[in-house]
Amino acid sequence: MKRPLLLGLWATALFWPFVHSGGYTDSFALAMTPLLLALAEAWPHWLPRLVSWIVLLYLQLCLAWSRWVTLHQLWQALRYVAHQSITLPLHRWTQISAHNATPLVLVGVLLGWLLFRRCRNYHRALTLLVVGTVVICAAHAIWGLAAEFPLASYLLVGLIILMSTHQREVGGDRTSVSRRTPVNVLATVVLLVPLVIGFELPSHPPVHLGDLLTDFGTGSSVNSAVTGYGSGITQINHSLVPSQAPVFVAHTTTSYYWQGATYNTFNGLSWSNRGSKSVFEHLAGGSDVPIIKPYFEGNQDVLIHVTIADASPQAMTRLFYTGAPLKFSVTSIVHARSSRIDVKGVRAYRLTAFEPLYSSADIANRTYSVAPRSLRKDLEVPDNLSPQVKRLAKRLVTGTSGPFDAAETIKRYLDAHYRYSYKVRPSDQDAVNQFLFVNRQGYCDQFSTAFIMMMRSLGVPARWVVGYAPGTYSKKHHGYLVRQVDAHSWAQIWINGIGWVPFDPTPGFNFPTYSSPALLHKALPTSAVTSPSVARPAPTPPSSLNADAHLRKIPSPRRPKRVPQASTASADEITIAALVIATLGALLWLSRKRAARRSETMRIWVDIQRESRRRLGAHSRSYSPREWGQSWIKRFPHDDGLIRSLVRLLDQSFYSQKPLSPNEETEAKRLWETLRSRARRLHRSGPRTPQEGRR
Repeated sequence: MKRPLLLGLWATALFWPFVHSGGYTDSFALAMTPLLLALAEAWPHWLPRLVSWIVLLYLQLCLAWSRWVTLHQLWQALRYVAHQSITLPLHRWTQISAHNATPLVLVGVLLGWLLFRRCRNYHRALTLLVVGTVVICAAHAIWGLAAEFPLASYLLVGLIILMSTHQREVGGDRTSVSRRTPVNVLATVVLLVPLVIGFELPSHPPVHLGDLLTDFGTGSSVNSAVTGYGSGITQINHSLVPSQAPVFVAHTTTSYYWQGATYNTFNGLSWSNRGSKSVFEHLAGGSDVPIIKPYFEGNQDVLIHVTIADASPQAMTRLFYTGAPLKFSVTSIVHARSSRIDVKGVRAYRLTAFEPLYSSADIANRTYSVAPRSLRKDLEVPDNLSPQVKRLAKRLVTGTSGPFDAAETIKRYLDAHYRYSYKVRPSDQDAVNQFLFVNRQGYCDQFSTAFIMMMRSLGVPARWVVGYAPGTYSKKHHGYLVRQVDAHSWAQIWINGIGWVPFDPTPGFNFPTYSSPALLHKALPTSAVTSPSVARPAPTPPSSLNADAHLRKIPSPRRPKRVPQASTASADEITIAALVIATLGALLWLSRKRAARRSETMRIWVDIQRESRRRLGAHSRSYSPREWGQSWIKRFPHDDGLIRSLVRLLDQSFYSQKPLSPNEETEAKRLWETLRSRARRLHRSGPRTPQEGRR
């Protein structure tokens, strides 16, 4: 295997854990980015190589986002990631949306590859081996990313590169290779400690190459369905084929989860509802009383107005909403037990609803409590659920302070040890057992259902919610465009005194945003209400405190103007600009520092290599001075004497203990300038044969 490909494989092993834990659908293709960057090294000139890198990174970004990316979308994503990186502590960076973080990850891969491609000697290879091992171990310790498989691959490929580099330096020429004992001892300790201690934390599930290769053809089997909300939405035992067909457009400046129905009974393969049926007709316009019982209690809330327009060829037969709906602009049939709202067929409707505002401190401070008798059905688990589910949940939440803390702990575990994939191996008994202990991959239905079963096994009521993710903001439609691929499922957990709290355990999706008490008090000095059944709603406060706000997609570029947000955006822009300037400055400083360390002879040799790649049409970077001289004499035989004199000076500078004197360096520079000028004149006058050169 050629050295650039081997270095690309080495960088891929280091990059793999960060992509594999991001919840990407095509994680296999995205993880191969360093190897694909290495293929561009086949270009002899830097310009086509740079163009190849840019095109490759753009195509990888389009693949991860499943659409063609514009510069505006790229800028919005970078702003979001910069803001989240500054706001969240280091150990909670896994809550940053992998979807929006993709551009930053790809830039990091490119910078990493620029380091790996310059690994041409023993010391650089040893440094990369040690640093990469530390990065993998630190990522596992801080974020729980995969460790065993990437570490084994990284060490194996790294040792191969280290041995080949050592062999080339020692046996390939007359270079004396010095070895520092303390450096080698330190490197050995760093490399052996993870292998000796081992990783007691649960490792990432094993990677099946067959499953990874078939990710591109997901859904080709018979037991597959197309993404979207429709019949069979409660079945979670089949694979999916993603569809980009549009469903509706939500004309709002703030993103919301769009709820369709709620379920409380799981039989191992599908969801349903238990309890008395209550169906009634809700007339257009309605009143200021919630249509169905709000899932939140004793919380402050805001009144929102949203217009939803159909974007599909068929008329809508289901109304989607957020929070506790008060009224719709169309007559509908309400199923109170499942919170499902049907309609005969409309092309657009207007929704008025109460949106809860949770206090993050209040939620976090709530401790475990006994669930009321009315929620017993929300604690039931199927008879065929494995006892391992309860044991796993109890082991994970040991030391947690309350239900919300337990939910966050379980989500972090699912994020780190299970892979998002539309391909699911069917099970005849219980899909949760298959997902947690056999398949170890799935989509939102498997993650949310497994999360609910684990919470119920801890005595925390939880239920299943289906609907749509917020979608993507579209300038063309002036709102959030929701597609079939945005069909989503999440959970609600019951917390005493607060009610049902939305919670999304699927990787790549973030928790709903919760407001702090200070911000809540500041935003709602007079307009907040404590009960959603108030006869006359209060004015609408800022909508940025939405409890169901979803950060996976790119945020809206048309947010309401608010002073705190404006200052935050400015800070994000300044931070990004400062990081870019600092990176460019560091690269320029390193380049100048490296150039300053070169002797005059080394500068001449670098220029010789650059000119030889143009004139000889070969990769002369690995030539020794004598090999270069032989190749140059074959091309320009009339310059035989000058070439031999220059080779003699280069050999003396590189391989003898006595350095060149200033006069000898000047002579070497004069010889090379003469050879270069003659070669350029011959090139301009046209190709010549060796016989013509002698005449």
